Amino acid sequence: MTAGADSPVAVVVAGTGWGALTHVPALQRTGFEVKALTGTDLARTAARAQASGIPHATTDYAEALALPGVDAVVIATPPSTHAELALAAIGSRKHVLCEKPFATSVDDAIRMRRAAEDAGIVHMVGYEMRWVPHQATMARALRDGAVGRPTFATHLKLNGVLAAPGASVPEWFGRREAFGGWMNAEIQHVVDEVRTSLGEFARVTAAETSATDHDWDAAESFAVHFELTNGLIGVIQSSIGTLGPPVSLVRVSGTEGTIWVTADNEVMRAAGSSGSERVPPPAWLSEGEELRAPAGVHGTSTLSRALAAATRFSRPTQHLARAFRERILGTGHEPGWPQPPTFADGLLNTIVHDAVLTSAATGKTCEVDQRWA
Repeated sequence: MTAGADSPVAVVVAGTGWGALTHVPALQRTGFEVKALTGTDLARTAARAQASGIPHATTDYAEALALPGVDAVVIATPPSTHAELALAAIGSRKHVLCEKPFATSVDDAIRMRRAAEDAGIVHMVGYEMRWVPHQATMARALRDGAVGRPTFATHLKLNGVLAAPGASVPEWFGRREAFGGWMNAEIQHVVDEVRTSLGEFARVTAAETSATDHDWDAAESFAVHFELTNGLIGVIQSSIGTLGPPVSLVRVSGTEGTIWVTADNEVMRAAGSSGSERVPPPAWLSEGEELRAPAGVHGTSTLSRALAAATRFSRPTQHLARAFRERILGTGHEPGWPQPPTFADGLLNTIVHDAVLTSAATGKTCEVDQRWA
């Protein structure tokens, strides 16, 4: 693409849930022209497209890809559709940003990465949490040796979004066979955070459960014990179905100190007997305003309403969209960390995800395939 840095990039968004709720406002704010919204229900798709000022709504994905001038696609559909939609977009020579979980199998992830690299298109994955200020700050500090050699890590997130007995979720999210549930929704984000700040996974032991009773069968709570190839051990424990106040803890210790995130999302570091010090985030990570999607695109489930009320994903998603546009136009991006996540990251995170699922299903510790690392 030879257009200038100020040129709009025409994009199709596939998905009327998270796609319309979060990606569309971020894309529209960062120099994209959203030409079409695709979904599975024409009336819902048309209503959400109209609410967001998108001129074309369709249930025919091929029709959207064929619209004149379309440069790129953002895929924010249920996970089981990612491979098919991404491969179709790549076959049409469109740049692709695919939401997480990247793929539902390692084989699909390999096919998606190979196709994107062979086609020479820009390919990225929706790991927008790389741009959350405290996560980016902690990752950069760890990569710069803030705690020496990291040895022990804790990632804990508990809240009650789905704790009420009558809590509801999108139909696919509540079904195990549709790759629903909280572990499938969350684990690749945390795996990406660990991989990019601490190292590659060697083995995992996982389990999942439902902390409260629901009328859907996918679990909303999970725990993973992991070991990295460099010897670090750690735990990931996460739930959106536990009653009580929310709890969030990220803490990494090493041979020369400890670094952690406070309840106020400040990054602190302690080394030796000198007390603790704040590690400030780069100012640019907090630039821009938090966006809220129009009311006409909000879903009706408990989970959808909670996501619509949360604006904390807005700035990170804008940074993700901006990085996608810069890659397409061939312009610069912020140096250092965070780096835009590619399909290569999607494959590596899917490999760990697959080992986690296998461990949870079998009750055994699973080795992580290192062939692609």
